[in-house]
Amino acid sequence: MSKKQILVVEDEAVVAEDIRKILQGYGYDVPEAISTGEGAIEAINKKHPDLILLDIMLKDDLSGIDVAKHIIGLDIPVIYLTAYSDRDVIEKAKATGPFGYLIKPFRERELVATIQMVFYKHKMEQQLKESEAKFRTLVETSDEGICMLDTEDYFTFINDAGAKIFGGVISDFEDTNLSDYLNSYNLKKVHKQNKLREENQSSRYELEIIRKDGRKRFLNIIGSPRFIDDEFVGTFGIFSDITEKKMTQLKLKRTMDSYTRIFENIQDIYFETEFDGTILEISPSIEHDSSYTRKELIGKSIFNLYSDENQHDLFLTKLTKDGHLTDYEIVLEDKDKTLLTCLINAKIIEDVDSNKVRIIGSLKNVTEQRESEIERKEYELRYRKLFESSSDAVILQDENGLIDCNNAATKLLGYSSKDELIKLKPADVSPMMQANNKPSKETSEEYYNQTIKNGNMKFEWELIKQNGRSFNAEVWLSSFQLNCKTFIQATIREIPDNKK
Repeated sequence: MSKKQILVVEDEAVVAEDIRKILQGYGYDVPEAISTGEGAIEAINKKHPDLILLDIMLKDDLSGIDVAKHIIGLDIPVIYLTAYSDRDVIEKAKATGPFGYLIKPFRERELVATIQMVFYKHKMEQQLKESEAKFRTLVETSDEGICMLDTEDYFTFINDAGAKIFGGVISDFEDTNLSDYLNSYNLKKVHKQNKLREENQSSRYELEIIRKDGRKRFLNIIGSPRFIDDEFVGTFGIFSDITEKKMTQLKLKRTMDSYTRIFENIQDIYFETEFDGTILEISPSIEHDSSYTRKELIGKSIFNLYSDENQHDLFLTKLTKDGHLTDYEIVLEDKDKTLLTCLINAKIIEDVDSNKVRIIGSLKNVTEQRESEIERKEYELRYRKLFESSSDAVILQDENGLIDCNNAATKLLGYSSKDELIKLKPADVSPMMQANNKPSKETSEEYYNQTIKNGNMKFEWELIKQNGRSFNAEVWLSSFQLNCKTFIQATIREIPDNKK
């Protein structure tokens, strides 16, 4: 370790040499003493010693105080040597920030002890300055807000980041109270926190502030107590703006609430399973479409519900190949062995974190629909048989004209095939005027609308065969709905000539 260098500035040669020898005896590096102010300034700038013993009263134009003023910015500790204790001189010396004084004559022990004390004090001050510089850098460059409040919650310090979070600049917080940014609810929260500080407790909490522009911000705060000489003097706070996080959490909560409401009320059956079919989640709607409860099914395999064990192999094969399925029909077996026809929509997804493959999708119970379709087809078949086998002419029409007829109708009207007949409208197989001198076209439309309104009606009507021969007939009209569309069925029976 290099020796500490001490420069002696003393115009009494004998005193200077005595000091020099004493200090060298204690291991210090002590160059030749300087006796003038100008020489001292030159030597200090050249050697930059670790400490200066400086006589206040030098015999040239510059005093020791003048020398000290020239070197204030060099951060070299100074100990004044003086044979005087004049108050004015001492006050002038104080202005230069010396580390100590030695009144001549002084003892060796006093000299050495003062120098050791000054070196220690200077070292502590340097460490304090370094610590303050680090703290200042941390505070000034931190993205988090840092502030200090007194016992009345007035700001005594805030960094630039903190001022920005509050919507201002540092100068805005002179004589500013935290309560200026709080509503009554959050003010009570701060008062509660202050009681913890007075009890020397730190805590973390969230606080909502209202900035001067009216915008609300949510802060996450770590508050710590500040004590000086065992007296509580206020709070030290570190805070960050978590508004975006809070908004995201709020949106997520709303989304989850909406999802929960949908999940609990969805008519179709939502499910999520492992790839082996183990049910991870299934919606409560399963209880509406089967005798199973949701709790009974979670943890069990959905494939065990298939009525045919080969179905799930076919399902997995197709799902694995395509990655998804839409309206894939399967038949499940209820707890009481009732068969349920379902349409399944499914998709394979992979969990990025666990690399596990899952299946998500929905089931729609179409058992009643399928049964209705079967019944409808059976009804249509029976109706078609009656329709074709009827000895009366039967014609079906909608708002656009004739759409179907049986063989009796084509025979009655003299057409060779129904294709020729169903291209026409009722007026096309009628004379221009009916027997009551009403136009066939307008009258047929009137009867059509009456039948739609009343459901049925009966009347006599003059018709024309394809060969042009006219004949009278009794006509029964009745309306019916099919697939949300209205149709008219006309049953026609020719009136024999002897009954006219």
